[in-house]
Amino acid sequence: MRNCEQLLGSLGLFAHRVGSLDELNQALSERGPESCRGFPRVTVKQRPGQQTAIERKNIKVASFSGLIIFALIVGLLVSGPK
Repeated sequence: MRNCEQLLGSLGLFAHRVGSLDELNQALSERGPESCRGFPRVTVKQRPGQQTAIERKNIKVASFSGLIIFALIVGLLVSGPK
C-alpha cells in the first residue's frame, strides 16, 4: 500500500501545481468504494508561516486499506479515463 500512497502523493503534488487537486480527489472518490466517498484523500498541508513553494513533503495522502486500493484499481481499469 505504501507505494500506491507515495505515487498518489506525487500525483497530488503535480495536481496541486496545475490547479486540479479537486479533480484528482473527485476521481478518487468516484472510483473508490462507498466508504471513501465524500472527503478528500489527497490534501496540502502548509506549515504556518511557510514562505517556500509547496513540495512533496507538504502533500498528505489519507491511508488506504488493501480493499480500497483494490477497488480503486478495479474502478480505474473498468471505467477508464473520463
